[in-house]
Amino acid sequence: MQQPRMIVLALVAQGRDYGLAMEEFVERSRMRLWAKIGGSTIYKALKDLERDKCLTSKRGEAKRGPGKKVFSLTFKGEKELQAQVGEALASDASVYSDRIAGLILSLSLPKVERAPLIEHSIAGLDGAIKQLRKERKLHPGDEVAGIVLDYYAAIYKAEQKAMRAVLERT
Repeated sequence: MQQPRMIVLALVAQGRDYGLAMEEFVERSRMRLWAKIGGSTIYKALKDLERDKCLTSKRGEAKRGPGKKVFSLTFKGEKELQAQVGEALASDASVYSDRIAGLILSLSLPKVERAPLIEHSIAGLDGAIKQLRKERKLHPGDEVAGIVLDYYAAIYKAEQKAMRAVLERT
């Protein structure tokens, strides 16, 4: 799977048909929490997808200078998007997390050293959850942002639960 290609194809399919609109959406929806996609990655994917005939483009009208490049999916692009989404949803790859690795490997430390580190991580996740809630309130009508923000809040709560379980057992 090529995540940036899939993301850009999906954004075009959703009506975000030029680079700046994609960048703004990625920022607003907090997509970088789970995807490594920045402005340069978006523009590279747009260029590659157009070269591969998955997208077509035309120049929009502008008051000054060249108009923005507006993209649309081709039939090939629709099929690639469908294939990549299917591959992503069928993936059985596990998720890598530094925190879970740190939690498990913390068992090699004495409890007196381990406990404050785990408690600090729990507190940090509390702060992250609060920030996600604030972000959620800022985008009440944005369904995709809501899904991403709610997903990460649930993940962080699950991580906290696992951390508390380790604290209680050891």
